Amino acid sequence: MRRFAGIVTAAAAVLGAPSAAPALGLEPVGRGFASAVGVVQAPGEARLLVVERSGVVRPIARDGRPGPAWLDIRDRVGSEGFEQGLLGLAFAPDYTRSARLYVNYTDRSGATRVVEFRARPGADRVLTRTARLVLRQRQPYANHNGGALAFGPDRMLYVALGDGGGAGDPQGNAASTRTLLGKILRIDPSRHGTGRPYAIPAGNPFASRVGARPEIWLTGLRNPWRISFDRATGDLWMGDVGGNAREEVDGARAGQGGLDFGWNRREGTADFAGGPRGARETDPVAEYRHRDGSCSVTGGYVYRGAAIPSLIGRYVYADWCSGHSWTIDAGVPGPAQAMTDDLGRIRGVTSFGEDRAGNLYVVTASVVRRIVR
Repeated sequence: MRRFAGIVTAAAAVLGAPSAAPALGLEPVGRGFASAVGVVQAPGEARLLVVERSGVVRPIARDGRPGPAWLDIRDRVGSEGFEQGLLGLAFAPDYTRSARLYVNYTDRSGATRVVEFRARPGADRVLTRTARLVLRQRQPYANHNGGALAFGPDRMLYVALGDGGGAGDPQGNAASTRTLLGKILRIDPSRHGTGRPYAIPAGNPFASRVGARPEIWLTGLRNPWRISFDRATGDLWMGDVGGNAREEVDGARAGQGGLDFGWNRREGTADFAGGPRGARETDPVAEYRHRDGSCSVTGGYVYRGAAIPSLIGRYVYADWCSGHSWTIDAGVPGPAQAMTDDLGRIRGVTSFGEDRAGNLYVVTASVVRRIVR
């Protein structure tokens, strides 16, 4: 059993237990979207931008309705499959100076593309002619694309990729360091490397291993659906969607690369067809079985705002099918606490979001809501 920051991770957290979480509510801030999968606030701006799977990013207007398209790449995005489309957006830490932003989407052939655009802060629209391809990864199937992007406290770009799809990872991608599939990548898109439109940062754990892809930071993931960094500690949190039995939340302390979360040798802490599992895999921080309609974890954020003191330092996440949501003490991972009675069931949670003040947002396909007291 591997450890997460020196603390043995929860082997089988029983979720849906009586809640000790703070009394919370949800306040709608935007509605009327068609296929929302994320909400992001650009550095130096007050507006919230909503990412839609169809290939468009729109601001939330003052009346709460979708504003005019800020970025429209529907002509390049392939979104026919349920798990395909425009899936991630991240702004460079120096966006106010460099104007660089990045998106992750599946193209018309089904391949994953990470593309850089440039837009001056406050611009009404991103000019698509500024596009620069950073990374392209062929996808063998239409599902398990991952799609999240996040800049870490080290100012590097982290890219979440699923195992490429197909039941049980038939190609063994998640465990192989010869492919980018089933991984969290760490790259520097602000610089060019040898033969690459990005550089490999110092410290990547497989950069000097013969035959391994140097971009890899973490391995053994099935379909990491939403990743985030704790703004106070720099720890990386991931919701990894399971197969037919279990969902899991994974964590890596700041700067902790090279961890293997075990797919497809195991699903959560249970043996899977690709097994047997071994002692070198890192256990999930929390997991839950498919029951009460649960089926797919949506990763969230560690709350670091000031508006809800009793929520500070707790990681918030949800299940897409059942609508249950939970929190974990980010400092001492252990049994999760249900927030269901406080928030009510919100089925179809596609993502969470965080603004500069630390407020957290819950996203469904059509509505963006802020978590409030």
